[in-house]
Amino acid sequence: MKIRRIFLLAAMLLSTVGFTMAQSNATPAKLNGVWQMCFYRSSSPGLPGELKTSNSLKILSDDGKFTNLVMTPNGAIIIGSGTYEQTSFNSYVETVEKNLHLPQLVGHKNVLEFEMKGGEVMVLKYFLKEDINGNRIDTWCYETWKRVVMPNEYPKDIIR
Repeated sequence: MKIRRIFLLAAMLLSTVGFTMAQSNATPAKLNGVWQMCFYRSSSPGLPGELKTSNSLKILSDDGKFTNLVMTPNGAIIIGSGTYEQTSFNSYVETVEKNLHLPQLVGHKNVLEFEMKGGEVMVLKYFLKEDINGNRIDTWCYETWKRVVMPNEYPKDIIR
């Protein structure tokens, strides 16, 4: 009976060590690169919709800087910038230096939680305590971003 308990305790200990080692060997998501904001568009309220890209880009540089920009008919404009640091497997912090869209974030650390969907799509979630006028809103904001990748060859239908 005592041997059975020792064996059971040893098996539990080994499984816990194995699980802990597997967690420590997991690699975090690669966030650096160019991301394009997306949204879902549907032709009918009953359909879930298709993922469509927008004119907004997020650049997460290798050196820990981020830039948010929007393509307009008159050219691209930068709407936000600062630094970022991945703090866990599913979150990173942007230290906002400039932001035209959400000026209430300037000078603050914005914690963004993310979930990778298939490797090339990232769903971000962040909390806004107040709106642009300082009114308390306490709301979670969700954004969907798709990684911009370089194709194997130059597209024939590209407009430059």
